[in-house]
Amino acid sequence: MNTKEPAPLVQKAPAEQDANHPYPAASVEPVKANEPVAWYRYHAAAAADKAEVKTVRTEARNVFMQQFGQRCRLARGAREINDVAAAVGVHRNTIWNVERGDSLPDAFELEVLAREYNTTPTQLLGGEAPAAARSVAPPHGVRAVQVDELIYVPLFDLRDQAEGAAFTDADSVLAMRPFDAQFIRYDLGIAHDDLAMFGVVGASMEPWLHARDAVLADLRDRDALTEGVHLIRLDGALLMKRLQRLPGKILRVSSYNPAYEPFDIQGHESADRDFAVLGRVRWAGVTFN
Repeated sequence: MNTKEPAPLVQKAPAEQDANHPYPAASVEPVKANEPVAWYRYHAAAAADKAEVKTVRTEARNVFMQQFGQRCRLARGAREINDVAAAVGVHRNTIWNVERGDSLPDAFELEVLAREYNTTPTQLLGGEAPAAARSVAPPHGVRAVQVDELIYVPLFDLRDQAEGAAFTDADSVLAMRPFDAQFIRYDLGIAHDDLAMFGVVGASMEPWLHARDAVLADLRDRDALTEGVHLIRLDGALLMKRLQRLPGKILRVSSYNPAYEPFDIQGHESADRDFAVLGRVRWAGVTFN
């Protein structure tokens, strides 16, 4: 009979806690869309031959290039491609191909791009932002501000807007609301930062929009070339209405609520008439009461 006590078990620290192994092998299959490099390493280690390794490498690399291109596009913000290309010293097609996910820069170009975008190669490659950068509060102002992958849009209290001074008074900004930069830049196709949010007032846009719903407007879209919901100023009042261009330089102004009669703005009306299109509504958040 063995009376010796068993030797204490020495627990080995997990691989992810080992400074010598910052990228441990995954024990479960990573999600390709989230971790394309880890997904490649996982499948390459189990590949039967070089052909299979090449196949999974191509799949993972394509996903990585797409994600890298999206981060570069977000980092460029509202800057023109030509300006960035000239600063970096490459053809505009080089920047375009990177952002489309068709190519990757070399190490030197990556460093130059990162400095031009006031970021780091690690962040462009998908690494986490420094803790100090993540803790910085977004600037409070009358224009939208992009911070990393978020765009903070000012939420205005239009009731406090002085006549003729809509979206210029910082004291009327209630908060800076965060939006995914990819949603603003890609889905909505807005490359600039002249954006504003405000709350719906009244019942003229029911049943689609109700009082206290929040909307986001593109303040540069003032030509009403695209039919849709716009913010207008009429005789000193700020109104949200549907605009439709008709022959003869006529602009039809209407509401979703049939109780509100439509009316027309003539192109030849007196210049003394206080009417202006201030922007087009591009997004709305519905409140369920």
